[in-house]
Amino acid sequence: MNPIELYQSFYCIYRERNLTKAGKILGLSQPALSLHLQSLERHRKEVLFRRTSRDLIPTDAAKRLYVKIAGPIEELERMEGQMGSKEKVRELRIGSAKEIFLEKILPKLSKEGERFHVQYGFPPELLEALTKEEIDFVISNQKLTVPGIGFTELFRETFVFVASPKIPFDPSFPFRGQIKQKLETIKTWMEKQHWLVYSEDFAIVRRFWKVNFDSRPKLTNYSVLPNLHDIKTALELGLGVSILPTYLLEKKSSLYRNDKDCKSFDNQIYLATRLGEKLSLDGQIQKLQDWMKT
Repeated sequence: MNPIELYQSFYCIYRERNLTKAGKILGLSQPALSLHLQSLERHRKEVLFRRTSRDLIPTDAAKRLYVKIAGPIEELERMEGQMGSKEKVRELRIGSAKEIFLEKILPKLSKEGERFHVQYGFPPELLEALTKEEIDFVISNQKLTVPGIGFTELFRETFVFVASPKIPFDPSFPFRGQIKQKLETIKTWMEKQHWLVYSEDFAIVRRFWKVNFDSRPKLTNYSVLPNLHDIKTALELGLGVSILPTYLLEKKSSLYRNDKDCKSFDNQIYLATRLGEKLSLDGQIQKLQDWMKT
């Protein structure tokens, strides 16, 4: 966390003697401001305030620090005021899985002309970055318990069975003709295929297996790729099967898709925000919900 931001927060807390009041001035939630204060105290290795039931009482260390930084910060505020009332350009900091951002958000966000910074990753690491205020919100396919973080339902993605276009020409391919194959025949055939998976724990494939066969997959022939876009590309280039969300298949694709003989399943996508900051993001949340529908 940038030490300058911590000193700015301290300056406002010192003047207001109250985290809630200071937070309103700075546009930060009370938990976020409390985290700033704790970080500054760890950084300086000294206690800066004593808490009472209603206010914060500065220690001698806080009084000495305030004397040192008040002048420079007030000079910066005067400089900022001289720049006129020109509105600051805000950079939207987003954490997301790569494929959701590229397919559902980037096309719309680019047209808006907004500044943005995107960080790709898995939910645990992105939610940690959200807690540290390194990003503003996270688009997550998991609802994890993280202190200070709230979740809003955003979009439901549907996953279906897909295969390389070469697979249907295999004589053993079970999805041909008018006769529907038994589930055991389909499962046996699938276990022999080369699977392209998102992670070593087969998370998505396990959901598919539970819905269709009420059991766990026993895969021995598989390759791991870090995102669903890469899996789709690999399937288009060579042999293999996988489970992909339908939004990746909306554009023209050569992949074989089967949600008739193989049951699809839905997965909830959430928008994660820091508690107390959701109201300030309401406009962006509504935009994202609208973009996800198209």
